[in-house]
Amino acid sequence: MTLFNFAYNNIKRDFKTYLYHFLSCVFSVFIFFLFSNLAMHPALKIVDSGSTIGIILFMASIISMLFSFVLILYSVGNFLKNRSKQFAILNIIGASNGQFNTLIFFENIIISIFALLIGIIMGLIFSKIFLMIAQSLIDGLNLYFYFPLTPLILTIFLMGGLFLLISLIAPVILRKKKIIDLLKKEELAEKNHFLLSLTAVIIILPITIYLHIQKNFSGFIYIFEILAGISFSYFIYNLIFNIYNFFMEKSGRIYIKNNLIKLSNFKYKINTNIKTMAASMILFSIILTSFVYIVGAPLSISKDTQKIMPYSYMYANWEDEEKGAKKAELISEELKSIGSFKELTISYAKLKNKSRTVRHIILSNTMYNEVADFLNREKINLSDNEYFLIGVDGKKNPVLSDTIKDLISGYGITKEAGFDKKIISISGYFTSVTVVSDKNYESLSQVLVKDRIYAFTQSDLTNGSIKDLEALKNIIGFEDGKESLMSYSLYYDIENLTRRLVSYVGSILCISFLIGIASIIYSRLYSFVDEESKKYSIMIKIGLGKAELKDILASTLRWLFVLPFMTALVISWIIIGIINQLTLTSYTGLAVICSFIYLLTELILYIIIKRKYQKKIFDIIYPELFTTQ
Repeated sequence: MTLFNFAYNNIKRDFKTYLYHFLSCVFSVFIFFLFSNLAMHPALKIVDSGSTIGIILFMASIISMLFSFVLILYSVGNFLKNRSKQFAILNIIGASNGQFNTLIFFENIIISIFALLIGIIMGLIFSKIFLMIAQSLIDGLNLYFYFPLTPLILTIFLMGGLFLLISLIAPVILRKKKIIDLLKKEELAEKNHFLLSLTAVIIILPITIYLHIQKNFSGFIYIFEILAGISFSYFIYNLIFNIYNFFMEKSGRIYIKNNLIKLSNFKYKINTNIKTMAASMILFSIILTSFVYIVGAPLSISKDTQKIMPYSYMYANWEDEEKGAKKAELISEELKSIGSFKELTISYAKLKNKSRTVRHIILSNTMYNEVADFLNREKINLSDNEYFLIGVDGKKNPVLSDTIKDLISGYGITKEAGFDKKIISISGYFTSVTVVSDKNYESLSQVLVKDRIYAFTQSDLTNGSIKDLEALKNIIGFEDGKESLMSYSLYYDIENLTRRLVSYVGSILCISFLIGIASIIYSRLYSFVDEESKKYSIMIKIGLGKAELKDILASTLRWLFVLPFMTALVISWIIIGIINQLTLTSYTGLAVICSFIYLLTELILYIIIKRKYQKKIFDIIYPELFTTQ
């Protein structure tokens, strides 16, 4: 019998042992294939790979690949650990190190091939539903069903390459020496690394805080932030358990019911348990917080687009002022025939600059008040020594540049009367906008270059399309490079497509990660099933009941799964509250709805994992008890 046949027969005869690893591989292939199917859909061929949408689709594929790598590598580690004694016996009866490594490699390759096949078949079956849901959620895309030949080839090569890499890594995970050691002796209780985690927090956390205070946002700060998050999470859970254990001992509650067994069981694998809790909490926090904003992204498209483009249309001519005025009149006549549009010519003075894209402009008080009235904003009244700043990107608070400061200070304008970060043109069109009194504007405009833009708007900014913009360009004979004609609908459509795509792709990733976390926790429990079964089998012989055993097993799961989830939910609410204050946008209502979804999902996953874990333990314990009696 060849080693390949031996590996195949191992899988065939004891498929239950390989099942978790196999399902992890299938799930990874399935998710990657679905994303590739969407990213390479013919309807998205018009999307530039360097555009926001292209980057979103690319990043989704990369994240799903990384997720697959971590999930599969973790499942491989536990899978090999479960079979360590089998491998040890093979070594003892004469298998060489090379044969041993080849056997593990063949087993992983066989599992990977079948996982690729099943994952792709499932992807083909569910791709139609996946595309239908995407089309219903993402406006403006006709995501019809097609045979995804390119995604299929890409999945085979990339996921196949990933499986090959893991198959090569797998033999390294389990060394011969470790296998023999596991065969010769029982598992030892793990050490509590509380002092080590405290030391890590004391060293790493102050450095991270110092880098933030110094505003040193180099690559080092992100590394320290990750290390600080991991070490602090590990320390906190270690501290929580130690405080709980201390309270139970001092109060005497440790001797009530099964508390002594529950605590001893957790302490026996305390390092592994706390690492699992810390990792789960970090992942849960990221997922729960991200999901609120991913789902909420399409809800404020109109409002957020208005921060980028406040008008239905904006026209500017950079080379011929007279010609620009005539074209603006043509636009006005065309828009009046379509609907109830109103228009405004915004005149300003700007600093001379060789670069056309650098526009430091000065507005008169009267002109700004006309703009404010046009956009339903608050008017201002400036004294001769005052200036008022206007935002240029809709995000950051405006700051007076040194160039403008030097200019206006020569006219006695030194006092800031306030600012408004809302823009008066398309985002980024102006470099800076400063409003001064009418008297000072008259003086300043004599030494500056006069220019203007034309704004057109209506009550419903969303009432328009990209086709309308193209029609207007044809009417005025638009000359690219000499003038600019932008529309709200153009940015709205781009934002709408981008955000809905982010919402859909992000939601799928979040759900996948939730399933992945549950899978990792179940894998952690499953990896110690044999050891736990032996321990509980002895306890049952001396009087431990089935109901009591269920309670003990559920206690471990509550520590590993429920506590990290509830902690992450609290952290998520804190982060959402902070972001609400910073952005002046409330996601509280959506967060409440999402929290109910989280809790329901958590409850379902908890019940599934608990039942499977308890059943696995009982299936091992009770047949053993029956055969020994």
